[in-house]
Amino acid sequence: MRDESSFVGCVKRTTSRGGWCVSRTLRFLRAFIIHHSTFIICLLLAAAADAQQLAVLKKMPADLLRFTGGARPDADGMAGYNQGGFKSPEFQRGAMHYLVRAAVRADARCAEEGWRAVDATFRQQNEQGNFSREGAPHGGPSAVAFWLAEVNQAVLVLRESELGPQYKQRIEQLVPKIHKAARWLAQPKYQRRLEREDAQAPNRLLFDSLAFGLSGVLADDAELKQVGRRFVDLAIAQYRDRDGVFLEKGGPDSSYQAVAALKLQVWLLYFPDKKLAAAADRAVRWELARVGPDGQVDITGNTRTGLAQEQWMGRDKDVNLSEITLCLLYHHARTGDAQSLAAARRIVERRRK
Repeated sequence: MRDESSFVGCVKRTTSRGGWCVSRTLRFLRAFIIHHSTFIICLLLAAAADAQQLAVLKKMPADLLRFTGGARPDADGMAGYNQGGFKSPEFQRGAMHYLVRAAVRADARCAEEGWRAVDATFRQQNEQGNFSREGAPHGGPSAVAFWLAEVNQAVLVLRESELGPQYKQRIEQLVPKIHKAARWLAQPKYQRRLEREDAQAPNRLLFDSLAFGLSGVLADDAELKQVGRRFVDLAIAQYRDRDGVFLEKGGPDSSYQAVAALKLQVWLLYFPDKKLAAAADRAVRWELARVGPDGQVDITGNTRTGLAQEQWMGRDKDVNLSEITLCLLYHHARTGDAQSLAAARRIVERRRK
């Protein structure tokens, strides 16, 4: 059959038509690459991103990384406040920190313990995709967002680690469950609820962004990635550019500042953006100024933590030294900033005393 436009046909006619066909072939390839360049670049970035988070984590000193939070799940796969009976998926987050550190160390035993929490949590998932049960208040949008933000990171890092091949089948079976939870969360009514409830807490908006965006990475769902970016923009609307402060309830907070800067840095590993990177760096510089020579974190003027302003689970909220340390370690690992590493070490040395 004669087909003048066929690439294969063109190749077959190369010997008879010589340079004309080679030229036409090159033009065809050039047009194809230009037309699909954005898609190709996105594929390459997505393939490298989760490996990049693992590489960043591996740059962090192991003796400091162990002071960045985490909870070993019990025999039932429950962590923190869920021990003794499942209450909410968000309480399982500490087990995901535990799993991430195990993946970084290629510690098979601890990784298996951490994965136990993944299985235990998703056994609580219902047909709709969230984790609520009749008569039980847990599993609302915020709890699901907190959980997805952390389990997504754990799965992505584990997948790229030395232990990845051992978990390949389990991860493939898990991703549809993560996707189902994320699509439940992405319903317009729940997006609006997150926007409303987290409006004055940019750190929470950035948790939301990772819940959507990283679910989109795992499930190859472009819409979820777009929703994630929208929540990043909502968080940045609460960012004061002149000094790098994320406004929590209208003002600065030396604990939640670090949480917001931490989550934004994780976002950047998967979705690079120069303007957001500059914002994250300014946010960390503000935080660095709050870490004293003795490792004490200054709480003067805090809007939410350290001064009995808020309570959580019946206790006054204090500064989260684990997440401040992790925020600083990410900044050091991403940028090579020696001040961030030194400040993280001062915080840890103070805790050791």
